[in-house]
Amino acid sequence: GATVDEATEQALAQLGAERDEVVVEILSRGGARPVPGEFLSSTAAKVRVSRIDEHTARGRELLAALLDQMEIPARVSVRRGTSPRAGEAEAPMILEVSGDDLGLLIGWRGETLRALQTTLNLMMGDEQADGQGRRLILDVERYRARREDQVRELAQRLADRVKASGERYTLDPMHAYERRIIHLTLQDDPGVRTESSGHEPARRVVIHPTGPAQGGLPARPEQGRGRW
Repeated sequence: GATVDEATEQALAQLGAERDEVVVEILSRGGARPVPGEFLSSTAAKVRVSRIDEHTARGRELLAALLDQMEIPARVSVRRGTSPRAGEAEAPMILEVSGDDLGLLIGWRGETLRALQTTLNLMMGDEQADGQGRRLILDVERYRARREDQVRELAQRLADRVKASGERYTLDPMHAYERRIIHLTLQDDPGVRTESSGHEPARRVVIHPTGPAQGGLPARPEQGRGRW
């Protein structure tokens, strides 16, 4: 379509769905409107529109009701994550909470957000004792998305140091989803390999070099993050 809204409306018409029944991924916001009678140019807006599955829709309704009982005014929407989880072909759907002054739902280093996510999954009957099962993912004001970007940047920076020094690097204990981000970020880097060691809640990621030191600036431990 000429605009994101136009492309979305066309997709909704083809799916026979309402806006709150789908998740919209913007592939391109497009540019100028094409000349009437001509085919859409490469500057056209492009979107991918998918129906929200019943499981996610039920979780969204339950989370909205839970926030209402907590007297926290907020809106719950659905977006698709950026990378698939282990054993899954597609990136997962994420319940996104937006509103004003929602720091209370995030807590110190995201602890409250993780607790809320666990609570919702328990209420859905999907949180199993071994941590497996179909789990809903929550985010508040894109806190989780920003944290994932920070962890990816950290992984790349530490991998460069490990390759330069030829010495392994052990990070501080991290949550499972953060450890997974580091593993995925570095899995295609031939200069390093990663492994998790220890037991929860003190499980850590260790980054190992796969060859001799490449030289460069001396590697220094990340302040408050990791040790040699």
